[in-house]
Amino acid sequence: MIATTMGQGGVTPTYTMSAWRKNRIPAGRAGRRVLLMPGTGYNCDRPLLYYTAMALIEDGWYANRLDVNADLSKTPATRIFAMLDEAVDRWFGAVRADAGDGDMPQLLIVGKSLSTFIYPHVARLGLPMALLTPVFSPADFDPARSVIPVPGDADYHASDAPAPLICAGTADPLYESGRAHRLSTLIHEYPRANHSIEVPGDWRTSMRYLGDVVEHVAAYAASLR
Repeated sequence: MIATTMGQGGVTPTYTMSAWRKNRIPAGRAGRRVLLMPGTGYNCDRPLLYYTAMALIEDGWYANRLDVNADLSKTPATRIFAMLDEAVDRWFGAVRADAGDGDMPQLLIVGKSLSTFIYPHVARLGLPMALLTPVFSPADFDPARSVIPVPGDADYHASDAPAPLICAGTADPLYESGRAHRLSTLIHEYPRANHSIEVPGDWRTSMRYLGDVVEHVAAYAASLR
């Protein structure tokens, strides 16, 4: 388990990184490693991340999870993003250490909402990433008007990383289809679904969407072999 504290003064975000309790193989023997990263108020026990982890574990992946311990509404965005970047770097280093003199495992990062902001950092590392409900349209409450950079933006930098997988609801106010399509062709949009890829008042459709997202992440992971 890795625990850390970032920042000086004010609200200090912290995170804990741990092994998923239902992993079926030891980390040192795993040929495929995945890190699941949460959103604001949407931790790794919520449906999209939980069932994605279960699907990947059943397919032979070893899963780590990130839990953020802070009131993110009171934490500067730059400090949060720096913390998440560092978490990825430390996970990458831990995987390398587990591999020892052997081959590096296949790696994958799955991020939800807030964690999708670090896609540029993940891409610079050359790693594939599944973006669940990525933020392509700024939130009304965010004074920084933060969005994920895409081709054509001044702060976008091309990389050799695999194209990301994108899954989002069409009724999600933080999603913008046009920007998503500038970043990737691997896009799955869910009509009437909100920022949790759920349709309020329609649990059957919500359950079907959940299963579809998990299937697409599992297929994306399988394609990386």
